[in-house]
Amino acid sequence: MGDQLEGDEEQHMKYREMVVQYIVKHREEFEPFIEDEVPFDEYCDSMMKDGTWAGNMELQAASLVTRRNICIHMLNSPRWYINNFSGREATNMVHLSYHHGEHYNSVRLTEDTCQGPAIPVVIKTDANVASASINSQTKVKDVEKSSQRSTYDHTSVKLVMAGTGCSNVAVVEHVLEEMDGDVATAIEYMIAERLSLGSDDADGDIYMNYACNESL
Repeated sequence: MGDQLEGDEEQHMKYREMVVQYIVKHREEFEPFIEDEVPFDEYCDSMMKDGTWAGNMELQAASLVTRRNICIHMLNSPRWYINNFSGREATNMVHLSYHHGEHYNSVRLTEDTCQGPAIPVVIKTDANVASASINSQTKVKDVEKSSQRSTYDHTSVKLVMAGTGCSNVAVVEHVLEEMDGDVATAIEYMIAERLSLGSDDADGDIYMNYACNESL
């Protein structure tokens, strides 16, 4: 987490302490998930020590305490997402790799110079979307304001539809509005939302439910 958020892996103890303190503060939520009948206080004391392997519970706490969603990459396995936040809070996702059933590493792009926090990783589908368009901050053109939402330019909508497989224009426009017109962020969020809910139907209820829930 230290490398992802600050570009300094030496900060790992700071984040370890933040995570453990969060677990202690929310004991009633986490204690039932401690395995092997280890007493809660003993478990937390052990987790505070450098070198103790963190697990799923600690990743959940890390997501909540840093207010970041987390994507875990595993060799020859589907990506696993911890999604606790939506809308604008879903940007700047933390990316980690999981090794040998016990160890997590920070994931960076090959072009990342590792000077400072990790460059955002945009996960694209196999759609034929120009990388220059995906990686740039897309500007909103010809905005037509209404009492409910803004309409984004046709190119932005088409890029998101191609990158996510969603053919519902209204939903795509809604997500673009939530992401301030950022095509790359909109694509990453919609893909993460679909995978986390286990749906292969790009035009199914997941996207529609998202649009409806966000408008409440």
